[in-house]
Amino acid sequence: MPDDLPLSTNADDFTLRPPDGPGREAIERFLDPPKLPEEPPAKPSEYQFRLTDILIVTAGVGLGLAGGSWMQRDIFAAILGLVTLIGLMLVHVYPPETRLGKLLWGTLVLAYLISVVAAIFRPVAEQLP
Repeated sequence: MPDDLPLSTNADDFTLRPPDGPGREAIERFLDPPKLPEEPPAKPSEYQFRLTDILIVTAGVGLGLAGGSWMQRDIFAAILGLVTLIGLMLVHVYPPETRLGKLLWGTLVLAYLISVVAAIFRPVAEQLP
């Protein structure tokens, strides 16, 4: 401070201006997240699957495709069709209620369909040059 300025002890010489920005309360309201009502947790989707589900379906696909190497393809498809028909009667009387039961039934039907497709299209594919 320069020495040539007089020191004032009068309280009227110094006045404080009001703050330029928002007050503390406004800043705290801005920073606090709004309070939302709590929602119940979402239900898990019915279409979720597990790794064991994929492995079981893969085994069914392998059964449907590999049956043609165990015996003639059309005979294997017919035998698997009879097993599926018997299974259909059992499923009609005792519907599967567990997830594993539904998965095994779907895998059997899938294996049958794949064996029929393999019995139809493999001989045609083998005749192509």
